[in-house]
Amino acid sequence: MVEALILINTTTGVMDKVYREVRRLEEVRKSAMVTGPYDIIALVETEVIGDIRDSLIEKIRSIDGVKKTTTNLVIS
Repeated sequence: MVEALILINTTTGVMDKVYREVRRLEEVRKSAMVTGPYDIIALVETEVIGDIRDSLIEKIRSIDGVKKTTTNLVIS
């Protein structure tokens, strides 16, 4: 399994809506609204690294109100 932390910036006023939509994604194991430079952090898990790049990030970026994402692969 491949894990990644996806850090999400949202446009003003839609953080709750984006958070609810991110939580519904099958690959999301845990998510939280946070303070600091990002609005939402999602821990995701997929079978292969390409799934993170090819589909999951595109799913998140297509949510209305997502301004920017930063993906960090978990190394354990």
